[in-house]
Amino acid sequence: MKIVVDTNDFISALIGKKHRDKLKLVLDHPDIELFADQTLLTELSEVAYREKFRKYVTPTDIAIFLDVLKARMTIIVPTTVVTDSPDPNDNYLLSLAIDAQAQYLITGNKNDLLALSPYRGIQILRLQAFIDLLFPS
Repeated sequence: MKIVVDTNDFISALIGKKHRDKLKLVLDHPDIELFADQTLLTELSEVAYREKFRKYVTPTDIAIFLDVLKARMTIIVPTTVVTDSPDPNDNYLLSLAIDAQAQYLITGNKNDLLALSPYRGIQILRLQAFIDLLFPS
């Protein structure tokens, strides 16, 4: 199962154990393929190292977190151009999901991306909704 995870979920996992445990549950699933591109990696690194997160994690913790994620990711170079997101800054995630042929885009984005679901056959879900789908009761 191919997925793309938005930066906001990675940051929530970086600074919060509960979210980190949820993301780990997903990423440890043997059927999950996590995709990223350079834009996502750059954004993730820039956001993670912001001063406001220093009260939650050290730069060393951030580096380890990013290295673990990168080792789990398949990095691609998207070529599809998308302009459908209400927030133009999120268009790269849609392009990434399309070119990765992802079935799911996981986001904590409350309005913009979730409102597009399904988008070109890609389900856009919150992390908990994806977990519920992945591990039905």
